[in-house]
Amino acid sequence: MARAFPTVCSTVTASMPTVRLNGIEIYYQEQGSGFPIVLTHGLGDCAELWSPLAEALANSYRVVSWDMRGHYRSEAPEELSQYTQELVVEDLRALCDHLGIEQAVHGGHSLGGYTALRFYEEYPERVAALILHGTGPGYRNPDGSQAWTDQMAKLADWQERNFDRGARLPAKELRVGAPALGTVAQHLVRGVAGVERGVMAHPRFVDATAVRVPTLVIVGEDDKNYLASADYFAARLPDGRKVVIEGAGHPAALERPDVVSAAVREFLDGLDLS
Repeated sequence: MARAFPTVCSTVTASMPTVRLNGIEIYYQEQGSGFPIVLTHGLGDCAELWSPLAEALANSYRVVSWDMRGHYRSEAPEELSQYTQELVVEDLRALCDHLGIEQAVHGGHSLGGYTALRFYEEYPERVAALILHGTGPGYRNPDGSQAWTDQMAKLADWQERNFDRGARLPAKELRVGAPALGTVAQHLVRGVAGVERGVMAHPRFVDATAVRVPTLVIVGEDDKNYLASADYFAARLPDGRKVVIEGAGHPAALERPDVVSAAVREFLDGLDLS
């Protein structure tokens, strides 16, 4: 039976500006007040991936989400050199600086979760806790890293072979993103292809034993590609807890928003964020 997805609202009662950071325009949303929760989406998604969770948390927390470079309303540079994991981490740092956020709970889905991990590596003092949603730790094995990089390059090749690089298309047509977002996200082909060829290339392994902040690991029970990663994090994180979301796949936050929001709320409310 096909899974029924909830409708994602394309309008959020929040501040939705853009700001020029690291030489490009970055779009972000924020709502609520309190301790900051900064959320990063996955490949082919956008800030609205987090709309249900943001709405559930905004009565107690300041929730920030954004469009990663190459995605939807943020700028998609022409040059491949502008698509690296290091630059995405610096975009996140610059956005937090712009918003006056010295420390936050950082969370992310898939690529966004990996970005949160890399951000923690670079700026551990700025991370109070982590939320890893459908996230992997990168690759320790060079062969696995190369196979993943080749797979991403093949997808980028297909996109650029079938569409103009300057075209703006729904994520579904580009074969990326969460199905529940529908046509909300409209990406430039060159942006998504740049992320696939650059940001996602050779994701180096992040050692979970070195993560010294409380971490919530969320995975859908049907997310076959990330169940093993969730088990790895649960076993190796010094202060980690794992939640498996029944009846959900990779984008569990959209497929079972109430369950995910409850798990995140319980996690956050149990932290000392004073």
